[in-house]
Amino acid sequence: MDPIDSDFVDEIVQDRLPTHMEPPRDIFLPWHRVRKEYIRHYQWNMLTSRMIQRYWRQLQQAETEWLLDDQGADENEIQLPTDVALERTPKCLLIPGDDLLDVRALWRDIQPLKCAIRYLGFNESQGSDKQGTRVHVANNAVTSLPLVFTDSRVLHDRFEMIRQQSSQAYRYLKEYGPYHVVNLDLCGSMFPNTAKDPQEYYEALRGLLAYQFEHQREEWLLFITTMVEPAVVQADKLCALCNPTRQNVQKYEDFAEQITKFIPVEVFQDESAPVNITALSGEQMVRLFGVALGKWLLTLCQSSKPQWTIAMRRSYCYATAFEKGAAMLSLAFELKPNISPPIDTTGMTKIESPQRRYPDERECAVKIAESVANIRDVDTELSANPELKMKLRDAQASLLEAAGYDRAAYLKWVESGEVTQDNRQPN
Repeated sequence: MDPIDSDFVDEIVQDRLPTHMEPPRDIFLPWHRVRKEYIRHYQWNMLTSRMIQRYWRQLQQAETEWLLDDQGADENEIQLPTDVALERTPKCLLIPGDDLLDVRALWRDIQPLKCAIRYLGFNESQGSDKQGTRVHVANNAVTSLPLVFTDSRVLHDRFEMIRQQSSQAYRYLKEYGPYHVVNLDLCGSMFPNTAKDPQEYYEALRGLLAYQFEHQREEWLLFITTMVEPAVVQADKLCALCNPTRQNVQKYEDFAEQITKFIPVEVFQDESAPVNITALSGEQMVRLFGVALGKWLLTLCQSSKPQWTIAMRRSYCYATAFEKGAAMLSLAFELKPNISPPIDTTGMTKIESPQRRYPDERECAVKIAESVANIRDVDTELSANPELKMKLRDAQASLLEAAGYDRAAYLKWVESGEVTQDNRQPN
């Protein structure tokens, strides 16, 4: 568990509240639970802050080595001078809710870095250009904050529509990109299931990667939050997704050694299919999907020109429907282009440029398997640390208060067990 600073809440509370014409809201939803604040702070925003700090360090000295394995990395690697103002503007692509809580939390947590942010959001219910909607009010409040670009907006559209290059979603994707942070907190699921085919998500994500690979020249972060429901698995499509994983099990001994620590080896020994999921427990299927999704992304990275390195960073899960064995996976990936200097084979130049070595497919695959093995359960973390839960609860209460919610009602709701009106579980 990361150490808890005594002044944690003071540092991340917003210093001013937007004006609301309606009474404070007191109806709370699944994404208002304390565990969501844990994900925002300890995964999304900490990794974003670290990436921004790495950029500052590179301005001051030669580029440092970018490692696949960053376990134990210091979260506060540098101390920024008090008078610094970073010129880099992190550009963010995300799927925010009506209150833009994720954007508010990001702004709050990167304030010490003194850099501006610009964002494009997708909300299929409403957009920020329609006056009077909650998204419009929230977007006005957020873009009025210091160091937030005023042209940041939330588009009334689905993220999945970027798969069509003739769509308005893709047009805005190009206008606001390329992106340093892509946060896909999905309402649907990328897990192959019998309820709804996730193909649109995969096509949109592939289209996003194609755009980023062509236009982004720096490292960037990809967060994917998706529900996994083993009880409604679409076996054929999960097997298809697992095909690159099966190939790596057969090809790389160290990858096979890592993945069989949490997935039975028999799963990969069926000659009639890439994987045999019949004997998997719900938890094992969740982790197999985590590896398979990471390997799918790695396959895209390895097949692009130039290639990209991808590493899974700190990732988390939590239960959403105990009776169904469903879980939410919150996965984090860091991507970096494999760019090498030109080589002069004629001897016309005498200055030699050092050639960089980038991790290959085997190394990236092993790192993905190791990271999936280390996925931590947020509810377990919070149960083991009541002090941390209270600090995150208070921080979330301040975040919601800034968005027009009743702070006292929220604290009471948490104390009462965080039960929603229809007991919805996702997010």
